[in-house]
Amino acid sequence: MTCSNAKPFLKWAGGKTQLLEQFQNYYPETLKKGMVKRYIEPFLGGGAVFLILFQNMNLKK
Repeated sequence: MTCSNAKPFLKWAGGKTQLLEQFQNYYPETLKKGMVKRYIEPFLGGGAVFLILFQNMNLKK
């Protein structure tokens, strides 16, 4: 099972989908280099940030 094309499951005011590209500038270098293996999202909302990280970074399932 893969979620390579998963999209946020809620559309709401405050959603981050339009900002995801800008957020990449603020990711820690350890995440960019694949050294982070686990990401915990305490404020999931629609899941945009979690889904983009899970699809594009080498995170554990």
